[in-house]
Amino acid sequence: AKGIKGRRTAAYNKGLSFYELAAEILQRLEQRQGSIKSLTIGNDDVKPENKRKVYALICQTLKYASVLVPLLERSCIIKTEGIDRRVALLQLHDLLLTKAGLQRNGANAQLNKKISRHEKKLQKELSAIRKERRAKCDEDLVPDHLRDEASTFRYIRVNLLATTVDRVVDQFIEEGYTLVDSSTVERNHIHSVLEVNSRTFMRDLDLHDLLVFPPGTDLHAHRLFVNGSVVLQDKASCIPAHVLQPPAGSTALDACAAPGNKTSHMASLMGNEGTIFAFERNKTRMDTLIKLTSQAKCKIITAQCADFLSINPLDPEYADVEYALLDPSCSGSGIVNRMDALVDSYIATNDKEARDDGDGDGSNANGGADKARLHNLAKFQTLIILHAMRFPAIKRISYSTCSIHEEENEAVVASVLDSQSEFALAPAEQVIPTWPRRGLQTAGLTKEQADSLVRSLPEDGTNGFFVAAFVRIAPADPDQIRMQLEAYQGSNSQLKGGQSTAAVSVNAGTAQQARRQKRGSRGKRKDSALLAPGPDNEAALATNGRSKRTRVAPLPVVATGATRSKGKKRPRRKASVAAM
Repeated sequence: AKGIKGRRTAAYNKGLSFYELAAEILQRLEQRQGSIKSLTIGNDDVKPENKRKVYALICQTLKYASVLVPLLERSCIIKTEGIDRRVALLQLHDLLLTKAGLQRNGANAQLNKKISRHEKKLQKELSAIRKERRAKCDEDLVPDHLRDEASTFRYIRVNLLATTVDRVVDQFIEEGYTLVDSSTVERNHIHSVLEVNSRTFMRDLDLHDLLVFPPGTDLHAHRLFVNGSVVLQDKASCIPAHVLQPPAGSTALDACAAPGNKTSHMASLMGNEGTIFAFERNKTRMDTLIKLTSQAKCKIITAQCADFLSINPLDPEYADVEYALLDPSCSGSGIVNRMDALVDSYIATNDKEARDDGDGDGSNANGGADKARLHNLAKFQTLIILHAMRFPAIKRISYSTCSIHEEENEAVVASVLDSQSEFALAPAEQVIPTWPRRGLQTAGLTKEQADSLVRSLPEDGTNGFFVAAFVRIAPADPDQIRMQLEAYQGSNSQLKGGQSTAAVSVNAGTAQQARRQKRGSRGKRKDSALLAPGPDNEAALATNGRSKRTRVAPLPVVATGATRSKGKKRPRRKASVAAM
């Protein structure tokens, strides 16, 4: 939003009306210059008293765009009155679909007069559209895919580091909520049990630390959420950690960790015992990761500001890593409660109107670009999985996307299976066996392999998602790992030249404890460095320090930096203590 700030300030100096200001934001959305929230609520140059008004107007206008855009085109108001298309669209929403009508601020007066002259004609055309679409109310005019959010349940994950599921259940019962017995509820009848606006809830049918509330339940101000006892997290986002199954005391990694809900979920399931390396290449997002995991009372997470693909799997620091959670960038096509869906639908509606008016050839101009994007995402996702498999001690990997596209899901799994022979898919009984919707038998996968995959669609009451679990079936070959790494370094520019990382231990402690851990980690690294990968050292490298490790109290923040340049000796890590 940096580019918006200066222009927005200039807009205020010019005295733009409320609708002109909203239209400017609408134009930015069309150009993909930010999200609805970042351009309204998160924009410091939008006056505080206007933030939520502008946000609500834009959301509602986009929601009804499939009606308003063609209505505006047929009315010819833009040509006859000389009104900006976006301004007219926003005014059309208020004029026809709100009880309050047009905004009556002084700066809007002249614009309001122009569109008000056509109110009777517009109301008549809107009535005709309602009749044509058999709409009993205005909400019926909204496309189904934009109303899916209303069918998505509110899920809350109990933070087992702060409380227990039973205590949270008792708390809600004391507040007047009614607990529905999950054993009496059939999966396809949950909507009839958890009705909208009812004070009912139930334990999830598949995940033991998840509670389910009716769609639209708002718990953002609830004290259990504020104090970190529960996390507002969609069921789709909770499945990967359960599929990974990292036991207490183990060492795991989260390759694309921010904002941190999945990372904190791993820590919760591990009981804050063990180690989790969380990688995030964006500094701002890493700060968010640290904040959220700290609020969740996590004490075993070391957050590193680094691209996961730049991490050397043979680094002795990661010799104990046995579990990897991979949730890389994806198309997000399964997410139904994201405001982006409103923007996408609006842009698609505008494109259709342009084609109908003869400005296009009727073909899908973005089709090729979309396929190319999916292809590139799939290549990246495959690379992430194969890179995780190069960690010597790794034995279980969960791979997940919030996509419904086969290209990012089954096709990626098939590609990974064809690319190596050390890992196979975990059997279905180890991958949320109670969940009914499984993977697609496509891309060369057998039925048994497809059944070991987990899929969901919005109609299941959650976001669309996909999860697969890979398990090691053959011992790691250090020589092969070394050769793969050398080949990878030569082909991937991200591993060329110097790479720096910054690690932060998300915990609490004292300076004395920091110095003690610093000395201990140096000793361990020195011993580990003597174990070069090779047949004779395979077992020692895979288990180095695990049985004799002395766990010291955690640090508040330990920042470490290392330059990893090809052909250069890595300098000694330097540790320093800072306050959170």
